[in-house]
Amino acid sequence: QIVDYTGQIDSIIDIDGNKYKTIGIGTQIWMQENLRVTHFNDGSKITLLSESKDWYLNYDLNTPGYCWYDNDSVNNNSLYGALYNFYSIETGLLCPTGWHVSSQSEWEILIDYLGGKEIAGGKIKDYFGNYWTSPNRCIENNGYFIGLPSGYRHFYNGTYYAKGLVGCWWANRISKEDDSKALQISVNSSDINITETFVHKNGGASVRCVKDLIITNR
Repeated sequence: QIVDYTGQIDSIIDIDGNKYKTIGIGTQIWMQENLRVTHFNDGSKITLLSESKDWYLNYDLNTPGYCWYDNDSVNNNSLYGALYNFYSIETGLLCPTGWHVSSQSEWEILIDYLGGKEIAGGKIKDYFGNYWTSPNRCIENNGYFIGLPSGYRHFYNGTYYAKGLVGCWWANRISKEDDSKALQISVNSSDINITETFVHKNGGASVRCVKDLIITNR
């Protein structure tokens, strides 16, 4: 039976004690905030990778890890969350128990629910805050997803990019053509569309978790 959870508000606490707002959107329940956990759900510590070289593609580091944008946890923790490499996601232990990193199909269900790729980027952006760089092309969506421009960490040189301009989230999908790449979903301040791009696993991006109980087979 298909259940419509739209508008259902709740919360979830991760293993570090961080509390996240959650929201029902159609047949899914999403975190409304980016993940900021520093331990896997089995209690083991996620490696903090602050040095640029740790994110280099040619450095060939395949250790699960995370960082804070500009290595500034004070200003970026609670609002923007952490940036994780894809090796963290591959552990299957990143989200709280009962939740998981959003898959490509789950993203596509959300995108379809919001009207398709041409406008969904505008609808998942935070509408009421002032975080996106002007001009911010945004469409009111009652604050359901609250996407923020958290930027990303580049896989080529370990540089931080585009906070204020770009929101970028991993989807739990590895490229069939190149297993060194995984899927990222991104939106830009100046556009209302949403894009899907395969990038190297070494890069850093935000993570949103989805509740396990939702059936998302397409």
